Amino acid sequence: MESARIYETSQNRMLDLAATLDESRLGTLVPACPEWTVRQVYAHLAGLCTDVVRGDVAPPASDEVTARQVADRADHTPESVIAEWRRTAPALLELLASQTRRRYWLPALDVWHHENDVRGALGLPAQTEDADQLADFPLGGLAKGWPAELPPVRVVATDTGQEWTLGEGAVLTLSGTAFELARAVTGRRSIAQILAMDWTGGDPAPVAPYLPTLPAPAGDLAV
Repeated sequence: MESARIYETSQNRMLDLAATLDESRLGTLVPACPEWTVRQVYAHLAGLCTDVVRGDVAPPASDEVTARQVADRADHTPESVIAEWRRTAPALLELLASQTRRRYWLPALDVWHHENDVRGALGLPAQTEDADQLADFPLGGLAKGWPAELPPVRVVATDTGQEWTLGEGAVLTLSGTAFELARAVTGRRSIAQILAMDWTGGDPAPVAPYLPTLPAPAGDLAV
């Protein structure tokens, strides 16, 4: 994954978006992050960047750590949060460019998904750039560690031609755009939404709960 480039381009888009947001929109609840507002998503992103650069956190961050990142910035103005993120990002980009361990791809995954979380909360269209790489990261992991007791699944990205085989001898096939697949397997689609995707070759019910690599939301998400 081109983690440094993906992180930088996603961050730049989010910084541009932040400049357009008033207090009301910053206070919008983000359904993909049910405890957070848009403002708090930015606080988490700035906090994660600072923590990783300082060496306080090695990705992935726990729920307790992300909650602390948000709480520590509860009294900060949006401008100060954005300034912190701008200030610490260059060092993070250097780290992402130099690290070869897959765990250091996770900040790029985090910011790309949170960008779409925020866009969905604000009624904006999805940002699909780099969806091919964001789908490949979790699906590649699932392919390596798919439980032998589960039915095998062939996953096909209809717009990029990518394919992943989870288990051996798959008849059951899941098809979707790289963006939809990336969102589905990273906890941004409910189980009902996953079941409603384009499945062929059998019943997806036994495998759908095992596709999300993060907890699936209880309710449906639009983006």
